[in-house]
Amino acid sequence: MRCRLVAWVAVACSIALVAPAAAGAHAAFLGSLPGPGQRVETAPGQVVLRFTEPLSARLTTVVLDGPGGRVNASLAVTGSVLTVTPASELGDGAWVARWRTVSTEDGHPLEGRFSFGVRANPSLTGSVVESSPLRSGGWLRIAFRALLYVALLGFAGALLLRALLPDRDGRPWLASAALDRVMGPDRVEAVARRHASVTGDLGVLAVSSALTVAGVDALVASGRVSIGALADYLLAGPAGIARLATVVLVGAAAALAAARPRAAAGAVALAVGAVAVSGHAGSAQPRVAAIVNDWAHLLAGAVWLGGIALLVYAWRPVLRERSVRAAVAERVLPVFGRVALPAFVIVIVTGTVSALIELGTPAALWQTAYGRVLAVKVALVTLIAAASYVHALRLRPRMLAAVADGELTQRRHWRLLRAQAPLGGAVIAAAAVLVSFPLPPRQAEDAAVAATGVVCDPCPLPAPRAGELAVAAQAGRGVLAAWIRRTPAGLEGELRQTELSGKPSDAPLRLPGSGRLAACGRGCERFRAPAAAVLVVERRDAGVWRRAVLPARWDPRGGPRARALLERTQRVMRALRFVRERERVTSGPGTLATTTYRLQAPDRLYAGSSVVERIDIGARGWLRGERQTYWQAAAPTVPFSLQRWFRWTPFAQAVWLLEDSQQDGRPVAQVAFFDPGTPAWQRLDIDVRSGRALRGEIVSRAHYTTNRFDAFQRPVRISAPRDVRAP
Repeated sequence: MRCRLVAWVAVACSIALVAPAAAGAHAAFLGSLPGPGQRVETAPGQVVLRFTEPLSARLTTVVLDGPGGRVNASLAVTGSVLTVTPASELGDGAWVARWRTVSTEDGHPLEGRFSFGVRANPSLTGSVVESSPLRSGGWLRIAFRALLYVALLGFAGALLLRALLPDRDGRPWLASAALDRVMGPDRVEAVARRHASVTGDLGVLAVSSALTVAGVDALVASGRVSIGALADYLLAGPAGIARLATVVLVGAAAALAAARPRAAAGAVALAVGAVAVSGHAGSAQPRVAAIVNDWAHLLAGAVWLGGIALLVYAWRPVLRERSVRAAVAERVLPVFGRVALPAFVIVIVTGTVSALIELGTPAALWQTAYGRVLAVKVALVTLIAAASYVHALRLRPRMLAAVADGELTQRRHWRLLRAQAPLGGAVIAAAAVLVSFPLPPRQAEDAAVAATGVVCDPCPLPAPRAGELAVAAQAGRGVLAAWIRRTPAGLEGELRQTELSGKPSDAPLRLPGSGRLAACGRGCERFRAPAAAVLVVERRDAGVWRRAVLPARWDPRGGPRARALLERTQRVMRALRFVRERERVTSGPGTLATTTYRLQAPDRLYAGSSVVERIDIGARGWLRGERQTYWQAAAPTVPFSLQRWFRWTPFAQAVWLLEDSQQDGRPVAQVAFFDPGTPAWQRLDIDVRSGRALRGEIVSRAHYTTNRFDAFQRPVRISAPRDVRAP
């Protein structure tokens, strides 16, 4: 028996490992212009913040604090973009932007701060791009939400079981008339009354806790107590309306529970669906499938865990007698098992689907705080499943067979059954903690990738055609991108120019020589030019003509080789134990930031610049500012991994070989490719023999970046700092 139990628990652990709670995945801060920790030489006329989801304009506040104090500013919200326009020019010095907002899709409140410098270094203490989910009474919100989940799932479980297992002879399924001969009608009726009483109490508790959660969320989101703030929060979008619907539907179910239990079961099932809509499923893709999956997950969990809790509560006072324990084991538990086992299977299947959305990789289970909470929840579910297996399939048959140690077996059986109720409560509490996280690991990684982009209002870019080269260069304080095609007469294609904000620019353009331009919309010019190795375009920026030189020679038959080179280089760079990267970033004339990165496989990073130093080891991180002798804890948004650092092929389109050359006696190939999601135009110099990347260039709508890679496999030790102080 012991060997079988160990094997079963191992299987249960492996299955439950991917069965998460119906946790919320919320909006998150992506980035800003100026960026957190950035120094700019020209005072920005606007500060632009970008988030992953649309924002509520009425519940958004931003303040700008600088050397001379706070400045007045106007706010404008356009979808997921927040624009702050100061009433006066920002003076020299370090500035801190403090923001508070709410997503209209998931209703999650966000707050944070970041610092930038105008002709001065930014403040290190201001560079916290998003506050902890436990700030602003986070633990209190978790406690209220845990209470709501316990009450709602328990109430839903009681009503759904009554609908799935119809009453017989006017008795609920767990107190049927078949028990009268063993216990007597009065005692069985007392069990039925306890069932009805706990169902009613759970309904009242679910209504009151749903109201409390909605009110507390509105208070935290708006920062004030008022009917208007509550209305703004609850009517701001689908998530707020779903929270309001939860209150209404639970109230209807509580009112109908005694007289019309089937109608009450329908209402509470819809209330559980509203909870799914207000969580991460409401903003996942595909949205409808995600909501249905979460809804099924919660309903099945209510039937399984709620049924266990109901059995324990209703029968515990009368289980001291051996004959009663045997009768319940024979006549009640098998009835519950007919729905409990399918519900458990649904929990596992739907949880697996959610895990694919939330975790991304198995390592996220132990590398992230979200994953570690999820691991605790998984362990609790595994314990409940193991206890159910032992008491239902091992001990109950022994009880019914009246073996010699019948009394001891019965005690063990009911001890295991009773233990499942508090374990179920702990599972729900873990789910409430998961909801407090801004993003699960996979969405956090996707947001980090998206953060390399900038605001577009909108300005869709053309997809490269077959055989077309997509390249870009900076021209003053703007970006000039070209989609180039070869023709018998030379070169032709399309030019797109944008400001650093990402909006289309109408700055004058010209082609030196005999090239011709024709307007094709705002920020768009079609061109024709003679065949040449480069395409030279001049752009007028602040009264000065800035020249952009774009490569225009590529091998139209070299696409497969270029793609193979890029894929090989990504594998080679990810397989390194040690490497150094030196980065130079500029946003136009007068701006420059240099950073040196030292990378140690599999998950260690040191980054040093003139302003700040950073160390990341997996999910842990530390910062140290200029002139500081101590470090401060600052966990990365996404756990660092060398596998994620070198990430070119997933987004690369129009991959072409620009040229083959010799550098220091070794063959070097330059590969160009386009990432339409960011968007970004990249060029990479690759050592053909070793497959290592030597130099890279990235042009995006906010930055021009050059990277040099060296010190390959040169050992370096990156370890956690010793002198760490609280911020």
